[in-house]
Order: sequence, then structure tokens, then C-alpha cells
Amino acid sequence: MLFLLTLVTGTSSKHTVDDIDASNFILSWTFFEGDALMSIINTATNHMKFIPSPNGGSVFKKIFVIRYKGDAKQMDDVINITKEATKNTFKKMESYVIAHPEVY
Repeated sequence: MLFLLTLVTGTSSKHTVDDIDASNFILSWTFFEGDALMSIINTATNHMKFIPSPNGGSVFKKIFVIRYKGDAKQMDDVINITKEATKNTFKKMESYVIAHPEVY
């Protein structure tokens, strides 16, 4: 499955879904083209797993694999931007789910 993501900021990226395992709450996808790759990243793959917690919520675990172009080196900025974007995305998702429990 291929999809194009365009953000409010005007940036866009192309993604492909690598794996969806609904019974184990696993999702993996790769983005391979777009502004978010900052011209130094070849691909960035997200592996996400949701684990039910004893209090009725869930624990979110994410592995983010970055493959840089050529001899480009890992940048702390890339990691910090990724962490912040993930945190903001999940806060927005949580707010939506809380406001619309009938959808889920």
C-alpha cells in the first residue's frame, strides 16, 4: 500500500505500509521520498507495537530505522525532530479518541 502524506506546513512525503498485524497490534511503514528526509536520508522505517497494560491503557513501543544516503552521518537533530513529531502526533490522536469514543 502506497500513500502520500501532506502536512499543514506544506511538506509532503511518500510512504509504503510494510506490515499490519492487527492481532498483535503491530504496524510498520517506510517513508522514502519527500521533504521530511532532508536530502540526506534514503529511507526511514517505523516499527510500532502497542501492548495492553494492566490499567486498561496501552504501552507504545517504536523502533525507527534510518538509512542515510552515501556517507551522511546520523544527526541528533533528526532524532529529536522524530521524537517530537511522534509525541505531537499521539497527543493529537489521543485527544481525538477521547473526544469521539463512539468511533472506537
